[in-house]
Amino acid sequence: MKLLYCLCFISSFYINKMYTTICAVPVDAPAEVSDSIFARFVSDFQTSPDALFNWAFYGVGTQEDDEKNAFLLEYKETVYVPEKNYGCITTDVVIPGVTRFKNIVLEGTVIDEKDTIIYNPNLCVDSLNMNNIPNWNRHFYIDVSYSKSLLEHGFGNIYIIPIDSTHSVFLMDINIKYGWFFNIFVTMKVYKNSVEWRVNRYMNNLKRIAEELYAEQ
Repeated sequence: MKLLYCLCFISSFYINKMYTTICAVPVDAPAEVSDSIFARFVSDFQTSPDALFNWAFYGVGTQEDDEKNAFLLEYKETVYVPEKNYGCITTDVVIPGVTRFKNIVLEGTVIDEKDTIIYNPNLCVDSLNMNNIPNWNRHFYIDVSYSKSLLEHGFGNIYIIPIDSTHSVFLMDINIKYGWFFNIFVTMKVYKNSVEWRVNRYMNNLKRIAEELYAEQ
């Protein structure tokens, strides 16, 4: 399906001290299957968040190319607090040869929305932008805060967009405003190597699991 292949893209830009990445990944599985992957993500996030590192977050900590590892993530623990509807990720952030930020706690608030499936058989690249989302089946919003030198604010959206009865698209944007130290350290090249790569890996993890599940049905 040529239309889907042209939708596979990732792009990043920097405006007003905020780094933004937009990523769209075609999925050879219907929206119902892609939706079940997000249901699994939400379930794991709320009941056994550490399990996410076995599939959704698998392999996002370190790259094989050491030259691209401007900073490393060494995850320690993820906890969901149901009465406040947010998760806490504890991680060390390592700048190789420079310093280690220990036990960084990122608090994330999650909003999960579902809507009726409406297919988009004529969907094209030009219609995909974060200000005008085409018909979506599921919207997953995460807001992360950490008020020190590492991260001032971060937020992201993930959408499942139905194409037809056998295809869908994962669309994500992630927005990061670094704290004073990282804002000096991070350049667009560092950001692309460190964050854009992780976004792409995460999205392709979701794609792979959805397609494997659909193939088994």
